[in-house]
Amino acid sequence: MDIEHIYWFAPYNITCPSTRYRGKYPLEHLQKHHTISFDFVLPDRSLKGIFFFLKTLLSILFFRKKNSLLVIQKICSNRWYANALKLLVLIRNKDTLYDIDDAEYIRQPTATLHFFLQHCQAVAVGSQALKEYCLVYNSKVYIQTSPVIKHGHSKKEKTTPLHIGWVGDFGNGRSIAKSFSHKTSLYQLLFPALLELDIPIQLSLIGIKNPTDIPEVHDYFKGKPNIHLDIPTQLNWETDDWLYPIIATFDIGVSPMVKHPFNQAKSAFKAKQYLSCGVPVVGSSIGENDKFVHHNYNGLLCQNVQDFRLALEQFAQMNTNEYFKFSKNALSGYSAYSMTNYCHLLLEHHSH
Repeated sequence: MDIEHIYWFAPYNITCPSTRYRGKYPLEHLQKHHTISFDFVLPDRSLKGIFFFLKTLLSILFFRKKNSLLVIQKICSNRWYANALKLLVLIRNKDTLYDIDDAEYIRQPTATLHFFLQHCQAVAVGSQALKEYCLVYNSKVYIQTSPVIKHGHSKKEKTTPLHIGWVGDFGNGRSIAKSFSHKTSLYQLLFPALLELDIPIQLSLIGIKNPTDIPEVHDYFKGKPNIHLDIPTQLNWETDDWLYPIIATFDIGVSPMVKHPFNQAKSAFKAKQYLSCGVPVVGSSIGENDKFVHHNYNGLLCQNVQDFRLALEQFAQMNTNEYFKFSKNALSGYSAYSMTNYCHLLLEHHSH
């Protein structure tokens, strides 16, 4: 089969990075470069959203397009949206794919996840750890690393003060995710390392959405006048056009992660975003980070607070020529996580 159409059922709205980077953007790329049409369905509870969902569902049941692929992305709930899709997969099982890029089995009930793993014909995952988990339920599992869009923004100069940047979801305070949240990782690994530094630093934290977290971060660094905090708010997470020009101003992109099975299963997306801008990464040697961040080549890998402190100091003291060797190397690996590569793998695994 040469895919001509894709039905894609997303797990969350468009503000979710997985919905955009593993769903919306690849579908648009496939349409533009391979003339593959698509129906992209969000769990929208508005009348318009429900109508489109039902229309697409009935279309697949009774008038499914020739050479079409049906994708269920990361859906783990037990509500009407998920239950209707379970019925759909039972009836129209041919050429079905379940896509997952996070260890949802750690933070959600597993019944729906296991159903789709067992009943979809194939499973695409974002990491080796996820592959190992999913192989218990389905023999046709392949790694599909989350891609970064082609954006054309890259590092131009090493700045003073040293600009350290972090992008991500700081967390919403849910107790079930506290032990592995980005907030926990920042407070346990990066922030203590910064307290030990006296060099001038600009620290940009992009993705703190809870208003109560911002004064808490400012209070943490109140005794460090050498650290200037930049925490933008009211950001538009439905698009990414504004993000990469900001990342390209970072001197270092940081990706701290505490050791936890959830983080072990992550796809190094944050690190790939930094690298795509030619920004060297200082990150934890956890999960897929090791596959994209190569120590002393395009970044520095860390195990603990001391490692993070030493890595930040090393980049602060680095001359321009040495720094841009790291930056050039960071840019050179883009093809491994490009949108072109992502779409090529999708077509390769579903052509027969």
